[in-house]
Amino acid sequence: MSTEANYLARLLIIYVIGDFALTPLGGLETRPVSNVTTLGFATLGLLFVGLALNIACLILTLRHYKRSPIFGIIGSVLYFPAALADQTGQFSMLSPPAGIAYVEVIEAIVAIGIIILGARILRNKTVSVA
Repeated sequence: MSTEANYLARLLIIYVIGDFALTPLGGLETRPVSNVTTLGFATLGLLFVGLALNIACLILTLRHYKRSPIFGIIGSVLYFPAALADQTGQFSMLSPPAGIAYVEVIEAIVAIGIIILGARILRNKTVSVA
């Protein structure tokens, strides 16, 4: 695996851990589901689709599939509607807990890293072992 693909795999692992931390199972989310708005549920669906795409990207990257960064780029872009809705108060009637806000910022940085690194890998086509 190339160095860039190795970094991409590590970023994807961090992304998956961060996404897990954003769920009630992660322990940081304390807002009741009854306070989530319709827009919140829609963006939550996008968040989970993005998570599934990033997991697929991780698996395909480890299998040296040349087009795997496409899944990571799309999955990472799908993170931003939920984070923006949460930070602007459109996700829930309650404001996000401090832990969620911090994880969302970290996850946004990781998502941007995945998008940039995925684009570089696609441009160089160095995902496979030569």
